[in-house]
Amino acid sequence: MPSITVSPIESPALSRKHRAWIALYALEGCDEQDRTEILRVNNVTEADLTEFEEGWLRLRCGNLSSNR
Repeated sequence: MPSITVSPIESPALSRKHRAWIALYALEGCDEQDRTEILRVNNVTEADLTEFEEGWLRLRCGNLSSNR
């Protein structure tokens, strides 16, 4: 699965929530070494991921059920 990262320099209009969601998506299936880079590129912290993970999971679950 290709990883998706967005540099905050390239996308300054993205909110912290959306940057965290992008990072969470990119972290699916990545190894631990890539985790730090994904957080850095998306300008988010582990705390940001924790804060927005529930909403991201709802989004992911909704997308999965609508594709069936």
